[in-house]
Amino acid sequence: MKSTSSNINRRRLLAAGLAAPFVSMMPGVLRPARAGETVKLQFMYPVGVSGDINTIISNMISKFNATHDGIEVEAIYAGSYDNTEQKVITSLGVGEPPALWLPINSALQTFLGLDALEDVTALAKADDIYDDMLPGFLSTCISDDKLYGLPFQPSTPVLYYNKDAFREAGLEKAPDTWDELLETAKILTVRDGDQLKRWGLTIGGGWHDWMFEAYCRQNGLVPWEKDKVLFDQPEAVEALTFWKTMVDAGAMAPASTWQGSANDFMAGSTAMLYHSTGSLTNLRKSSPFEVGVAFMPKRKTYGAAQGGGPLMIAKNQSDAAKEASWTFARWMTNTENQADWSRATGYLAVRKSSWESPEMQTYLQDVPQAKVALDQSDFAGAFLQVPGYHRVREHLKSALDRTLAGDIAPAAALSEANEGSNREITRLMRRQKG
Repeated sequence: MKSTSSNINRRRLLAAGLAAPFVSMMPGVLRPARAGETVKLQFMYPVGVSGDINTIISNMISKFNATHDGIEVEAIYAGSYDNTEQKVITSLGVGEPPALWLPINSALQTFLGLDALEDVTALAKADDIYDDMLPGFLSTCISDDKLYGLPFQPSTPVLYYNKDAFREAGLEKAPDTWDELLETAKILTVRDGDQLKRWGLTIGGGWHDWMFEAYCRQNGLVPWEKDKVLFDQPEAVEALTFWKTMVDAGAMAPASTWQGSANDFMAGSTAMLYHSTGSLTNLRKSSPFEVGVAFMPKRKTYGAAQGGGPLMIAKNQSDAAKEASWTFARWMTNTENQADWSRATGYLAVRKSSWESPEMQTYLQDVPQAKVALDQSDFAGAFLQVPGYHRVREHLKSALDRTLAGDIAPAAALSEANEGSNREITRLMRRQKG
């Protein structure tokens, strides 16, 4: 049930005669579908991390459909975040987008540039969204003070570590600084002659750009602004130079895959792993050793980039479909479902009330590792929210991979990535302006 204050806010909004599009979408106000009609929605989503996410999502949607007469949601698994973004863009091009989709939060400016997103600010203000959702998570859906979606599965990278390996090496705690990270990785790397037995550290491949932004933030730099990137700044060059130093020291794997790095950790082939908090449940349950979780080590400060995605609602659909889409998005992000989702996956619940629930409090007592990413989120921000994010990522990933492979120096690689990325952003913004 909505709070009294929420109802008052709605009445005030309606009395003020604010923006007709919003009023038409207000819960209980929007013109319903004709009697007997079922509003059918397509929801396109990715699986960004390991674990049985498909099953969890399917079960949630089955429960929604069973408890909401007049609405039927069809879940469409689209593959990776990148796959999801491209499939939605393709569907927008032919005028047949899904009702909702779940992209990575970096895609916000891309979809705004395509005029694809419904502004849900008024709906959220008439509900408890601004009061109960954690501001840092909600901010990843905001542009120019307008809300374009509801956060659903925020994440940050964290440092996972093999507590058994730490104890065997006489190490009592996880590293807290870059210098400690390097020394700890050296200690934990195991070789038998020329044969590597265990890496000290592996950084999950496929998302090196996400990890790199975390390193930049730890060095006091957010490496992008709304209309440009800042990859060539001294703080960024220093971050990549340190990363390359760990590789050159023989303590960190120079390359990996996202799932492969998780598998190597669970198999004991790497002692420390940078990976998403969304992998927590899978790593804990599948590892034959005790898994520790810590903040990503700092340089000047702690820092991380928020990954994961919001639920976004298509602008180009009927009022009835928008109403149904909001109902679905609101249900997926309610207190109970967010608490259940967080416990099942490791993703961070977006609501204060979810973390305060008895079930979540019991869970945190049993699994204190689950709170690390929440605490670290105080030092996190949205990940690379620039126009043309997808192409920008490719420029940056290429620079990082070439540097780690020893093909190019950090400063030169980042200068190239900076130039190429800003050229893409400028070209796209000019095209959008006509």
